[in-house]
Amino acid sequence: MKKILVAIALMAILPLAAGAQLFDSSTAKTKAQTKYGQVAGYIERGVYTYKGIPYAQAERFQPAHEPKAWQGVRSCRHWGPVCPQTKNNGWRGDQSAFFYQWNDGYQSEDCQRLNIWTKGLNDGKKRPVLFWLHGGGYTSGNGQEHPGYDGRNLAEKGDVVVVTINHRLNVLGFLDLSAFGEKYKGSANLGMTDIVAALRWVKENIANFGGDPDCVTIFGQSGGGGKVSTLLCMPSAKGLFHRAMVMSGSFLGSTPQQEAREVGQLTAWYLGLTTETIDSIQHVPYERLLDASNKAFREISNRNRGKQIGHGIRLGWGPVNDGAIMPGIFENGSQKISNDIPLLIGSTLNEFSTPNEDKMVRPAVIQQATIRCQDGGAPVYVYLSAYQSPTVDGSFHACHNSDIPFFFNNVVKSAQMTGATKEGIALGDKMSSALLNFARTGNPNAKGLPQWPAFTPETQATMRFDAPKCQIMSNR
Repeated sequence: MKKILVAIALMAILPLAAGAQLFDSSTAKTKAQTKYGQVAGYIERGVYTYKGIPYAQAERFQPAHEPKAWQGVRSCRHWGPVCPQTKNNGWRGDQSAFFYQWNDGYQSEDCQRLNIWTKGLNDGKKRPVLFWLHGGGYTSGNGQEHPGYDGRNLAEKGDVVVVTINHRLNVLGFLDLSAFGEKYKGSANLGMTDIVAALRWVKENIANFGGDPDCVTIFGQSGGGGKVSTLLCMPSAKGLFHRAMVMSGSFLGSTPQQEAREVGQLTAWYLGLTTETIDSIQHVPYERLLDASNKAFREISNRNRGKQIGHGIRLGWGPVNDGAIMPGIFENGSQKISNDIPLLIGSTLNEFSTPNEDKMVRPAVIQQATIRCQDGGAPVYVYLSAYQSPTVDGSFHACHNSDIPFFFNNVVKSAQMTGATKEGIALGDKMSSALLNFARTGNPNAKGLPQWPAFTPETQATMRFDAPKCQIMSNR
């Protein structure tokens, strides 16, 4: 512990020793231009930080559109609102609360916000952009949920621009009201089209923050990985990103529109709404709206108990196959639209399982990588994160979420999750280097790692991240 504290102290002192100011929130020094107005943030140890920048706005159950322009300089120094969601009950468990250190934020339906970390503004550099999508399925979570999501250290180490976002979730982002007319035809996938709107914002504005709009990597974990997989199949997202990383989120297949419409119709019925009165749904309190949709899910699930829905995925919030906005997730050839995008796909060793198993997530990783190879697309690289966290007597193992702080170079910042051991810090340096190289070139090979070959169905080459050493293995 003493060594860890010394390391943390040195990290804070080094910038000062080099003549740099540790922290500066000057408006004049941090002022940056966006298409909609100027923003001001702060500089932390040489990295410019902006939080809560609006990238879009929307009425309930309507597509997002450009945010309203503002006059003067907008302060963007603190996290923006997160999408309304059920209260996080994880805080009731002492060990889980200690391990994850959630930041629930404050909730508002006006939640289309993004955060940026960069080392320079308008300096002529074209830095790779890493665009992060948070977990929580399609139901909960936010872009600042865990300490590991913080983009400062990754931006500093790799001289890249890191972006994280909030967007619509659960009933607000995925309730299919298309049965009620043209006005609601896109309501089933609003959570995903919000993300596309954020990517468009990056395309139009990120150069002002030192980023290269032609070198954007989308990456996300769990539900965030599912969102990455979905974006790979969405026509409206084509051309807005150039690499993709799926972390424990190879959720393939989507909800058929027939079932999704049934949820929407039954939700409206529970609210006492008809085709003539459906617009009143705009003013229904969120809690009542969520309750009605939950009742609809329960009724339909009970009615279809034992029956397969779509590709066997349980009925719940998520992208809906409407044949237009979202034509499926790695099904019916929908993924071929992104064949030119290099992929990095992986999971952790002990996801939802005992220490030596990974039966829920790992097969989907191999399936997704195999599909891309069979399509003859860009290279695919596969990893397995096996580092056993020493936190709370090692009880969390290499669990779901545990690889996030290593890829973000936040091993010390997320000490409750990683243990911040000497071996863990060294592993985080290797894993973050692999991500940074992938973002720059589409190839994750990095110093300190064995040669990492692309995945093929025959070899199933996989990088096993672990300490004291990493190694190439076959998933067979």
